[in-house]
Amino acid sequence: MDEPYFWYVLYVRTNAEQRVMKDLSQAYAKRGFGYGFEPFCPESEIYYRGKQARQLGKQYRKRPLFPNYVFVETQMPSDEFLKEFSAYVYNSPDIVRVLHYGGSSNIALDDGERKRFEYLFKGKRCLERSEGYIVGDKVTITAGPLVGQEGLITYVNRHNRLAVITVEMFGGKIEAKVALEIVQKTEA
Repeated sequence: MDEPYFWYVLYVRTNAEQRVMKDLSQAYAKRGFGYGFEPFCPESEIYYRGKQARQLGKQYRKRPLFPNYVFVETQMPSDEFLKEFSAYVYNSPDIVRVLHYGGSSNIALDDGERKRFEYLFKGKRCLERSEGYIVGDKVTITAGPLVGQEGLITYVNRHNRLAVITVEMFGGKIEAKVALEIVQKTEA
């Protein structure tokens, strides 16, 4: 999408992400704006160790990275987005609210936060699995989107091949579960 563009974030009811994305796309298409418009729900690969997953060879599956959140990428300025979609957001049984920064009226995700997400997603809208090793208590990532982002990791569960990361969004912190394969653990 050409510059400038914005990411708006909607907080939605549980398991309503796909429905909200479809409804937003239809509402946008009916109005025929001259802006690019793409609702999406960032995903993460998660390890499943069930027997069926092993038999099918699909041990990693995608699931929402931030459950209950739908992102909208568009070139539409904030004031116009609110003007055009406020009635839709208010009348939708699935959308709880549009996120914004504290007491301000700024609803677009900050450029720094947006760029960090874009770096993690690598243009795929999915946070793929990473690989690394542990020496003592220190995690080092050797492959995947978390390379150089070790400071985001708050918890590692080696057996479930899972890491919990904490990222900033709208001035607050939010946790997300991502796939992390620890290939070696040694004591310091």
